[in-house]
Amino acid sequence: MFRFSIESMKSRKAKLKIHVRKARSSDREAVFKFCQKTWSWGDYIPRVWDKWLKAENGRVFVATINGVPVGISHLNWDKPYEVWLSGARTDPNYRRIGVATAITRKCLEYSKRKGAKIARLVTESDNISAQALLQKLEFKPIAEFVEMATENITKEKSRNSRWVEKNETEAIWKFLQTSETYSKAARLYTILFHWFSLEKQDLKRFVEQQKAILHENEKGEVNGLTLIDDTTTREWQESTMQTCYIDGGYYAAFDMMKFIKNHCRSFEVKKIHGFTCNRKPIITALKELGFEPPDEVEIVYEKRI
Repeated sequence: MFRFSIESMKSRKAKLKIHVRKARSSDREAVFKFCQKTWSWGDYIPRVWDKWLKAENGRVFVATINGVPVGISHLNWDKPYEVWLSGARTDPNYRRIGVATAITRKCLEYSKRKGAKIARLVTESDNISAQALLQKLEFKPIAEFVEMATENITKEKSRNSRWVEKNETEAIWKFLQTSETYSKAARLYTILFHWFSLEKQDLKRFVEQQKAILHENEKGEVNGLTLIDDTTTREWQESTMQTCYIDGGYYAAFDMMKFIKNHCRSFEVKKIHGFTCNRKPIITALKELGFEPPDEVEIVYEKRI
């Protein structure tokens, strides 16, 4: 009897028609309801919902069954040819019936129609169901990242690290072209949990805003680069700073993070989020400076559309 009931329920759900459309303000209550237990602390969707709906460079799609929202996904235009997918959620009562597949395909169709060539997203290494879906949709894993953090903002003395000067942008760009880390990171940097392609214009912006730190070897040659940002302070309402990209061997990474710790100490920053490509020399350097490693790895996926 129990088995029959489960099979009947699955059969009934299989017949439900999924419709995907642009999100509306009136979807708020239904969406917030099925998002409220995404994590033990809740979800960030309620904080960004209104901003997402108003943004000119993004769109939120809602999957409905019988007119009721049962899933959402958000896409953001990073550049004319790139989109970032995020905020994918499905009502727990309607999982494994194709909701996530339908809404992701809608995002891809819309993006392609608007001229995008590349779609990217991130999922955690322990999210096996999401990885299976991405494989089904022909997304490819292109890079792994970790987010480490420390509140131990100690006074440190760096030796060969300093801010990049504006006239050094070309030299730093040249360094990246032969960098193993730049290649392993799929030429990406991150702000919060959103990864962007790191192009020359992006590097120039970091340098102009004095958010780029270089490391030089004993010969005065560039052998390390770190990009930083303080968006975490505004978005997470906490006194923090994050690394967006770290490049170099163990000694370069170790010295640049000392430089960053001193900088944060001077401005009374309480916490540093160390986002980095999943490379052992860099992770080891951060660990030795008190950064706590995460339980999982962030995997960035990409699909040509």
